Formats: sequence, structure tokens, C-alpha cells
Amino acid sequence: MKNVLVASLFLLIMGCASNPQPKRYNDADSQKVDSNSPEMLNVKMGVAYFERNDYDTAIEKFKRALAHNPKLAIAHSGLALVYSTMNAMDDAEKHYKQSIRYAPNDPTILNNYGTFLCQNGKYLEAVEYYKKTLANPFYKTPETVRENMGVCLMKAEKAEEAEYNFREALKVNPRMPISLYNMVILSAGKGESMTARAFIQRLESIMELDEKVLKVAYEVEKKLGNQKMANAYLARLRKIKK
Repeated sequence: MKNVLVASLFLLIMGCASNPQPKRYNDADSQKVDSNSPEMLNVKMGVAYFERNDYDTAIEKFKRALAHNPKLAIAHSGLALVYSTMNAMDDAEKHYKQSIRYAPNDPTILNNYGTFLCQNGKYLEAVEYYKKTLANPFYKTPETVRENMGVCLMKAEKAEEAEYNFREALKVNPRMPISLYNMVILSAGKGESMTARAFIQRLESIMELDEKVLKVAYEVEKKLGNQKMANAYLARLRKIKK
């Protein structure tokens, strides 16, 4: 998850830096910042220190960026990420809200805040921010937002809506392990054994199956009458438990 959020910060850096490309969303003038400005240089250093797990220095750099431009959304988002990683949730939420305040239409910031809310049990509120992210047709990776929303909806025990989003994610990228994993669980839970088998095979083509999926695979093959394959999954399951 940390790598995903760091990647999001890099996307924000690209979006905030001024360049000849047309803006993809309406934002405040404070977000149109030269990439070599003091605030953006400090943001870049903040990201670099965060990647090295030097959180204190990362915080210092993001705060320096905000000293130059108190309304710089990416700096608030960067601070929020560091504070969240350090489990300082009140500070994290404060800066996420500031980032939303100063760049309310930035899809990456909306997605990041949605992920923060989901990680902290505010599932349905998170879904609303994911929907706002998807409303921007220029967002480059809508499939990740769909997957994030699906995970959140699973936690909120809204299986049908979760399934829809996982399927939408897989339409864009058929090899998304989290979406495939959850589709195995959802399909098997509905008694759709053939569908579950297909998703198990797709998942297995890109990663090792864990204990939970091996148990599901065993039950699926038993229901489909394929005892040989069921026994093979059972053997793998026993091997993991040793």
C-alpha cells in the first residue's frame, strides 16, 4: 500500500508542476506551481525521505513547502501520508482535509483521501470520494479506484456493489490480483462454482494461492465432482499448514 501511495504523490507532483499541457481539471491558482520552485523542490525531497522511511525529515520538508505556499495541496497530502504511516491519524486527517480544500477537483487527492477513510473504517464515506474520483474522465487508472471501492464495499458488507466494481476493474486490467481474489470469494459464496473455478485459475496464473483461497478451491472442486483436483488443492493446503 505504501508504494501505491508514493506513486500517487508522484502523480500529484506531475499534476501540480506547471507545463505546456492543458489542465485536466479545474483547480485553484495556488496549485499551478513551477516544478523548480522552492515549494516543489521541498515536496520532492519530502517524498524521497518518506521512501527512505525517514519520516521526521519528510515532515520537515513538506512543512517547508507549506511555508512557501500554505495552500499547496500536494504538500498537505504528503504530510497526511507521513502522519498516517506514523499512526498520527488526527494530524493525517487534518492535512487530507486541507488538501481537499485547496484542490477539491484533483482526482488523485480525492482517491488518496478515500483510501485513508477506508483504512480507518469510514467505508461508505470513502466510497463517495472514490465516486468523485471516477467522475473525472481523465484520471489515468480508474481500475485502481474501482478495486479500492470494491474492497471498501466488501468491508461494508455490500457484496453486490463490491462485485460490480471488481468486475469493472478487471475489464480494464484482467490481471489485478486483489480483484481476482475477491471475485473468487464472492463467486464461491454465491455457489457459482464454475465461475469461482475460472477466477481461481486466473488468480493462480499470477500469484501463489494462500490458505483461504486453497480452502475455497478445494470446496469448489468437490462440488464440481473433480475429486482429483480437490485432493491436489488439499495437499497444497496441508503443506502450507506444516
